[in-house]
Amino acid sequence: MMKGISPIISTVILIAIIFSIATFVSPWIFQLITSTTNQTSSDTSTEIKCMNAAYDFDTGYGTYGVKWEFSTQNDTLGARIKNTGTVNLHSFQFELTFNDTIISYHNATSGTQRTRANPLKPGQSAFLNASFTDNVNDTLTAIKILNGPCPSVYVSQEL
Repeated sequence: MMKGISPIISTVILIAIIFSIATFVSPWIFQLITSTTNQTSSDTSTEIKCMNAAYDFDTGYGTYGVKWEFSTQNDTLGARIKNTGTVNLHSFQFELTFNDTIISYHNATSGTQRTRANPLKPGQSAFLNASFTDNVNDTLTAIKILNGPCPSVYVSQEL
C-alpha cells in the first residue's frame, strides 16, 4: 500500500518547480533592475549637474529685470536674465501669476528662446520675450522663469 511519494521525489519536483518559475521570472526581474538602475543613474547625474545651475534677473533692465505691456492687442513680456552658474541653460518658460492666484505659462518666443544648440552659457546675459494674445486684464503680481535642463532651478520675482 502506498502512503505518499518519497521525500527524494518530492524534493526533485519542488526543485523543478522552483527552476521553472525562475526561468519565467528572471528576464522580467533583470529588465526591472536594469531600467531602475539606469533611471537612478540619470536622475543622480541631473541632480549633480543642476547643483551648479543658477541664474538671476538683470535688475538694470525694466522693473526688477522685467518689462511688460498688457494694454495692447498683442500683450508682451520681456525679461533679462544672467547665467550665474556653471551649467548651460535653455528652453526657458515664463510662469506668470496674476492677482496672486491665476497662473499662466508662456514659452519664450523663438527669436529670443535659447536652445540646446544655442544655450545661455555661464556668465552670459540674455533677453527673453513672450508675446501672447490672451486678453490680460488682471494685475501681474509675480513672474518665474523656468528652464529645461534643470527644472528644479528657477528665478522668481514678486512685482
